[in-house]
Amino acid sequence: MNQSVLFMLFFLVYTFLMIYSGRSGFYDTYNVRDFFVAGNSLGVFLSTATFVATWFSAASFLGLGSSLYIYGVSSIIYSILQWFAGAIFLFFLASRIKDYDILTFSEFFYVRFNSRLMQFSVASLMIVSYILYITMQIKGFGLVTEMLLNIPYDAAILLVYLYILYTTFGGLYSVVKTDAVNTFIIVAASISFGLFIIRANHGVANIIAGAANINTLPVSGWETPTPRGGLLDISCGGLQPPIYLFTSFFGWGLGLAANPQYAIRMISARDKSVARKMVIFSIAVLSVVYAFIIAGSIGLRVLIPTAPHINNIDEIIPSLFSGIAPGYSVGIILIGIIAASVSTANSELLLIANSFTNDIFKNLYFGQLDDDRMLFLNRVVIAAAGTVSLLLSFNPPIKVIEFGGNIWGVFASSTFIPLYAGVFMKKASGHAVEAAFFAGLASYLLFLATIPYLANSTPNNIHPGLFAFAVSGLAFIIAQRRSNDAKH
Repeated sequence: MNQSVLFMLFFLVYTFLMIYSGRSGFYDTYNVRDFFVAGNSLGVFLSTATFVATWFSAASFLGLGSSLYIYGVSSIIYSILQWFAGAIFLFFLASRIKDYDILTFSEFFYVRFNSRLMQFSVASLMIVSYILYITMQIKGFGLVTEMLLNIPYDAAILLVYLYILYTTFGGLYSVVKTDAVNTFIIVAASISFGLFIIRANHGVANIIAGAANINTLPVSGWETPTPRGGLLDISCGGLQPPIYLFTSFFGWGLGLAANPQYAIRMISARDKSVARKMVIFSIAVLSVVYAFIIAGSIGLRVLIPTAPHINNIDEIIPSLFSGIAPGYSVGIILIGIIAASVSTANSELLLIANSFTNDIFKNLYFGQLDDDRMLFLNRVVIAAAGTVSLLLSFNPPIKVIEFGGNIWGVFASSTFIPLYAGVFMKKASGHAVEAAFFAGLASYLLFLATIPYLANSTPNNIHPGLFAFAVSGLAFIIAQRRSNDAKH
């Protein structure tokens, strides 16, 4: 079968699956609670599926895959290790946050601390951050759809715009049911990718042996080659400073632990037991997925030691794989990347709309909003926020893995301490979490803007989230002590 026809067939099948699985959300949604948190009714299977699909984004396939191809195992330290470390916090959060009857992440800060300021501020921060993060997903969809359908990038991203709007309009039920399909596709694509590369190298042992001898330029035209043995070294032979890799915990790690989209997955679970099992089972599934991504990406470098010149490093994996694999394998991988992009984008787009209507608009609008008006307003905001992300995607970020780490750093610096202090510290005060939030956010933005000017210095190799998290923690301690002194 002609490859173009085959790719079109894959795309049409995926489109049908999204339309069919997403449509039920419209029929299952009767009120705001259904739309926001699926009526707090999700069982283990759907909770796990939506958690995995939301977690595994374009950054996990395009960004991580390209980084593994270039820097080898050091990329595991920078990303996967930090993500899984953040998931440990989520496991403990799962039991506690279910004690609060909330519809949105930001509402927690009003219910717990009676702070409209925190509710409004966290919602505003989340909206801006997610709009930017969605551009990564649209970029991922655009890059692979450009290859899949042989259409320009600008036309390709219009398709994902329609996908994410449709799968979000039905609320969380639609998102969750499409996520179940997307998770199956993501797992199948990752395993297919890894197995093909392992077989092409005649085994994992040959991948390890071959990676140890790579000393070529990762991409044609680059100036710095990979040091021999660098692909198997945690610092890639000095190309990736260890202090940079491990301090990424204050971006990817704590950012994931304080990320609203995972907290909402816990809230939507049927009970605490389901929420805890969701985290455990999801990490098990993701461990398998990442094992094949790692083997496939490093194995691809062994097969093709130097990639030809490309416009964007996030294109490395799909571009090189399409040159050595049969059409059906390439189609599965490309659809897998599309599934990863759609499943993260629609989740975040829904949270943007829910936070705007519940945490911002309702606090500024003094009239009564019934469920029908709230749902209508949510869909208007979904369309508006999706449009803004689409427009930003015409000039997308260059490196999605680093861009994502910087965005997650915002949550690590600003919301981690307020969230976990609120959940685990009975005496935590509203003034203390407000101080932690604003001090952490302001310092993070300051450090993020300043560090690039500190070239060839130690601070330039440290993730700005480390400094900002320290400032946030200090502000919390000072404000909490003042609150305690005032009580006495």
